[in-house]
Amino acid sequence: MAKVSKKQLGRRRRGALYVLILLIVLMIVLISSCNSARKKKAAEEASVTIQITEPAVTTTAPLMTGVLYTGGASVMTTTEAAVPEITTPTPDLPEEPETISPTKQELSVNPVMQNPELPTGCEITSLTMALNYAGYSVDKLTMADEYLIRAEPYQTTFGEAFVGSPHDETAWGCYVPVIVETAKKYISAQNGTETVQNLTGCSLNTLLNEVANGTPVITWVTIGLTSEAEEKFYWTTPEGKDAVFIKNEHCVLLTGYNLDNNTVTVCDPLKGLIVYDKDTFEKCYQLLYQQAAVIRSAASAAAEEAAEE
Repeated sequence: MAKVSKKQLGRRRRGALYVLILLIVLMIVLISSCNSARKKKAAEEASVTIQITEPAVTTTAPLMTGVLYTGGASVMTTTEAAVPEITTPTPDLPEEPETISPTKQELSVNPVMQNPELPTGCEITSLTMALNYAGYSVDKLTMADEYLIRAEPYQTTFGEAFVGSPHDETAWGCYVPVIVETAKKYISAQNGTETVQNLTGCSLNTLLNEVANGTPVITWVTIGLTSEAEEKFYWTTPEGKDAVFIKNEHCVLLTGYNLDNNTVTVCDPLKGLIVYDKDTFEKCYQLLYQQAAVIRSAASAAAEEAAEE
């Protein structure tokens, strides 16, 4: 074997060192490239997620539902008072009864369910039941599509029109003046003789006295008698009125009571014929500003006037 000189041995060592340094540099470049590729991929995935999520939110969220409107002349915040425009004082309201007789009463009213056609149509469905009891064979869809006073968002308050469509599950609803005027509109079109009275502000005992005398009462409470009834401002109309709606607003037809059991009976458009605790029902009635209305026959209206005299 040939003997390796010191110079050859040095060159070999330097060559090995150069190769080692080159390998280290290549490894650093490779690691850097991998990290850059991962970052780029993560950024692309994040970008794709945003592009997928935003259209879904935009297309499925109901218009303004649960969101405070930020335009208009008098914007409120959640900490400011928000009072719904329901009604002006109604003249000639019935007097508070001293006693309710008989102690129990059940009117024979056929329940009408709002679903599936009218997911937000509790008010017009309750009115339909009251009209049916008064002798009119009208159905809920005819009332909703041909007689209900309606308007689009931003144009009116909930005391002036039903905002949206009762066929739409993202619509709002309406307050007692709208149903009173809708009832009058229908009865007039049929050349009917019945009168419609807004009883807003009357006590529950006054409503029960109406039932005792044979008249069911269209009554506003909360869905399932929940105590959650938050008032929320949505927009200001072109006339400068604030549109305020009450969360969990619901409308039923009061058809009976049992004072011995402390219960009331209602035709609930969501549940059918159902019995509720009278005290709980009264609290929810008060949460909705004691809104109520009745349809009186000519005979019952005359009897009412005679009793007042």
